[in-house]
Amino acid sequence: MEMPMLEKVIEYVDGLFANDKNFEMIKEHFERTVFWVKKLNPNADEAMLIAAYSHDVQRAFKELSFVEMFKDKELNDPEILEHHQSEGARIMWVFLFGQGYGELSAQRVYDMISRHEDGGSEESNLIKDADSISYFETIAIAHIAHAKELGKEKIKRKLEYMHHRITSGEAKKAAFNKYQEVMRILNKS
Repeated sequence: MEMPMLEKVIEYVDGLFANDKNFEMIKEHFERTVFWVKKLNPNADEAMLIAAYSHDVQRAFKELSFVEMFKDKELNDPEILEHHQSEGARIMWVFLFGQGYGELSAQRVYDMISRHEDGGSEESNLIKDADSISYFETIAIAHIAHAKELGKEKIKRKLEYMHHRITSGEAKKAAFNKYQEVMRILNKS
């Protein structure tokens, strides 16, 4: 019996990040993004779940460390985010096409990933919102740990960006307490 495409995607993406020192945190972020997609849209289909799990696939190919990348740039630098979205969408399109995934479904995954930072469609907004909630649950603390190197204000702007970009009221409500908690932690750091 052939493995479902979502399982193939998880295996592929996990393999790309397997040697990253933050693999467990990254995997948890992807899993929580899938969780929140399902929570925000109980009718989410396989393409949505694939986009949720693989939305940050481009980060597996980063050439600089987190601190090096953002030393002189904002964490939500539009140029970096645009590259992140478009390259991640391309990587997943190539993978899905190579696996024989349906062209319309592969295009939907491409579209969701290519706009997961800024949204614009109902599906890309869903990925963006789930990504933001998961970010506060899994990655924000790791970013706060770099406040001394990158500056507290820069980290604060990233946290604010991740919260303010949330589209749906339900997602904003789901993220609010965690957002407040990480802001308190940052302010104490």
